[in-house]
Amino acid sequence: MWKLAIDLGSSMTKIYRADTSSGIVLAEPSCVAVAGEDREVKAVGKEAKNLIGKTAEYTSIIYPVYEGEIVDMRLAAAMLKEFLTRVGVKATALKRAHVLFSVPCGASERVLSDYANLAEDCGLKKVFYVEQPYLAAVGAGAILTDSDPVFCIDIGGGVTNVAVVSADGIIAGLSMNVGGNNIDATILDKVGKQGLRIGPLTAERIKNEIGSLSPVARGAIVAEGSSTQTYRPAALSVQASDITDCVRMYIDKVLEYAGAALRKLPAEVAATVNRNGVFLSGGLMKLPYLPQYIGSKLEMRYHVCEEPQFATVLGGGAVVRDKDLLMQFCKKEEE
Repeated sequence: MWKLAIDLGSSMTKIYRADTSSGIVLAEPSCVAVAGEDREVKAVGKEAKNLIGKTAEYTSIIYPVYEGEIVDMRLAAAMLKEFLTRVGVKATALKRAHVLFSVPCGASERVLSDYANLAEDCGLKKVFYVEQPYLAAVGAGAILTDSDPVFCIDIGGGVTNVAVVSADGIIAGLSMNVGGNNIDATILDKVGKQGLRIGPLTAERIKNEIGSLSPVARGAIVAEGSSTQTYRPAALSVQASDITDCVRMYIDKVLEYAGAALRKLPAEVAATVNRNGVFLSGGLMKLPYLPQYIGSKLEMRYHVCEEPQFATVLGGGAVVRDKDLLMQFCKKEEE
């Protein structure tokens, strides 16, 4: 019987297979290329993302999951069906598969209902929903018990989850619509003010290659696009120091909300959190000096797992494999 954990992110979808030793079997962009007025699906995942900025007028690139919510059910189902096919799940196995979905912290009944409808459209019958902070904490290597609460911050593409969790539940937590995509958009605008129009893929590459919160950020990248003056193809050398503020402004926003969550903690919980430190996850944590910056601003130790971008789906794999953990953290189950 298949056991899958699915992290249906705004930017990336990741799938973990837990019934074998396969581990992470898929990590692809959560996007779909559609053509014409009837929005016929043309490409899914990495093939669709590669078309961004290069398509004809009649083709559009759609992200059916936005800020943690399913905003286009038909395309989300088409995308997930394709991803399940790519990892080898046959139609006859879908009804018997145990599937865990990561959902945002504090997910409403409407959000859970949307995930349930998506699962039904994909032919999944045995579905579980676990709030993301639990999975990120487990995937980041934290041990969840009743007496040792864990403080975790996970910054995704479209959503950041901040929570203090224990085996007994979420003590304080929130989900905010801030993530790596905001940084990409700000970089795009900043480079535009320097005279070069670039696309979202180039902005993302700039962030990933030279993005940093180091006080002495160094490095440069040649960005290609079109001149804002002549509208002809052009290039520009972008310095790491030029985009530090693009990263910092959103990290400071996350820290503002994190501080609000920490202020709500009972004294004993706050003492434990201060002793244990903060567990950091999400692909943005790979940017140089970002974890150190967060730790210094929070004035506490920080822990980052080896592959922070996969923490949530790794935690999901561990939970869906363990029946006791699954029942403990499961928010809602669809039979």
